[in-house]
Amino acid sequence: MAAAFSSISPFPPTNFFFYQHRLRRRRSPTPPADHLGNGQWPVHPDLRLRRPMARLYPLIRATGNGPTSDSHPTSSGLPPDIQRSTAGMSSADGYVGLFVRMLGLDNDPLDREQAITTLWKYSQGGKKCIDIIMQFPGCINLVVSLLKSESPATCEAAAGFLQTVSAVSIYRDVIADTGAIEEMSSLLCQPSLTSEVKEQILRTLWNLSTDEKLRTRIAKGYMLPMLVSFLDGEEVKVKEAAGGILANLSLTLSLHSPMVEAGVIPKLAYLFKINNEDHKIIRKEAKATLLELAKDDYYRILIIEEGLVRVPLVGADAYRVFRPPTHSWPSLPDGTEIERNSTPSRYGASELLLGLSVREKNFNLEEAKINAIVGRSQQQFLARIGAIEVDGVRKSQLEPQNQQYTLLPWIDGIARLVLILGLEDVSAIIEAAHAVADASISEHMRISFKEAGAIKLLVPLLQHNSEVVQEAAAHALDRLSFSHIVLQTIEEEGVLEPLTSILKEGNTSATFLEKAVNILSRIFEPGNIIDTKFSEKVTDGSKDISSEEAIGGFSKVPYPISRPKLLKRGMVMDSSFISRLTEILRTSSPSLQVKVASVLVYLVTLEANAAAATSAGIELALDAVFRKGSTSGM
Repeated sequence: MAAAFSSISPFPPTNFFFYQHRLRRRRSPTPPADHLGNGQWPVHPDLRLRRPMARLYPLIRATGNGPTSDSHPTSSGLPPDIQRSTAGMSSADGYVGLFVRMLGLDNDPLDREQAITTLWKYSQGGKKCIDIIMQFPGCINLVVSLLKSESPATCEAAAGFLQTVSAVSIYRDVIADTGAIEEMSSLLCQPSLTSEVKEQILRTLWNLSTDEKLRTRIAKGYMLPMLVSFLDGEEVKVKEAAGGILANLSLTLSLHSPMVEAGVIPKLAYLFKINNEDHKIIRKEAKATLLELAKDDYYRILIIEEGLVRVPLVGADAYRVFRPPTHSWPSLPDGTEIERNSTPSRYGASELLLGLSVREKNFNLEEAKINAIVGRSQQQFLARIGAIEVDGVRKSQLEPQNQQYTLLPWIDGIARLVLILGLEDVSAIIEAAHAVADASISEHMRISFKEAGAIKLLVPLLQHNSEVVQEAAAHALDRLSFSHIVLQTIEEEGVLEPLTSILKEGNTSATFLEKAVNILSRIFEPGNIIDTKFSEKVTDGSKDISSEEAIGGFSKVPYPISRPKLLKRGMVMDSSFISRLTEILRTSSPSLQVKVASVLVYLVTLEANAAAATSAGIELALDAVFRKGSTSGM
């Protein structure tokens, strides 16, 4: 019977009953193995059809590669446009055009599904396969139309095909010109969309977003809030694709504002702080996005408020000079050591273990001190074993636009910055000092830097032989001194002497001068003014002067002004210092004049300083200020 059918039927005898069975079931398993790769049917190994297509087989026989072809194969049975497109192709590649034609709207939906599934698998063979598919005009249009199919399998295959093709940069404009971006954006709004289809669509948009010209179209309208919403409650693959799109969008400066308004910072910060292997990719994308947003001062504050600190990458070479004392043990910033109950490790392992378990032990410590110990023990251990920036790549300090940063949780970030401040690399110290200033946005962060030991390192840097280092340290101390508690520590560390030396120098830059005056004005603010009637208490040492005894009830400082502190202040109140302040008062900007005047108010409360100010010409300086104010309307 099989022989009889072979003489009258165009189908191979081995497949006749198989084909009749498929017509009844409308679906098919993988075709028999003897017709997939033995040279009789020139089909790519990855092209596994779910059902036979009756219209396709006569065309296959017409090419001369079927089981009944003659010795001189011909393509006369193919349409002329496909004949031209398949010229010079291999036998497997030559049938791509047939599947492209089967994407047409006049074909059966199941045939279209089989065709797009086959083309999707075939496109995964690489750029060569994609190039062959893209030779057929209108192919992308037909694929985009399949995104509206009611079959999830068809939608997934169409989106997957677009995702594969969009990976090739030369075809991204072709896809965008068909309106695929808008079609996919509309499709993402459907609540019934499966996660597989959603993932393929987002990965296609991820590829397209690498083109700067297309980012605005992708972020248009409701698409940006939708991408942010995908960061919650979705599968990890969907989050990764949405995060990748947002990372590319953040490369366009004009999109930063709408991204922040859509609430991207809190969600990315939360994902970044999830430290497990499943979230490795999304953490990387979240960090890239947040670092781009952190280039804006205001957005950087929002990121810090989420518990993240931007830390400069200074290169592994800078850490090689880090030599903490061997057999060290965790201690408080004031030098008080924690009681030892074992022999410390030479490489800091015991310090690390104690630092990590300090919360669990019965230590009578404040939370800020515990955090400082935890962060310091971790960062010093990483520095000891060479696990910080192992690549050793270092960007030039002369090219600030090329500086690189990383993000760390605030405990580790503060400890890392303090660690860098103690290195010998000048450029690393400068970057760390500026990062400390950027991160000092709240009382919590300022006190955390104090407990981590930043003040002890910053104050000596004011006497560094590099003025750039001095200015960076002054910038950090200026931001830290907004806290009265930290300001007290700054003064106790001896900041007055280097600040007065800086002010006495006539060639100090305006920016550096302003930072130094800012710190001094806070130290000598009205709450610290001491009436001359209390001077006897200072000179005879009979009593400390508390801030409650300050003149005029302007007390703001919650700590007492001790005799040693007043004596230290008196050491810098010489005539040359007062003369320099008077000169600055006469020649500086109005904002700086206010701060210099506040310092002079404190100094002239003592009779000796008042005489020095008079001899320095303070009356002329005040007259110049008043004249300028009357003419400018101040």
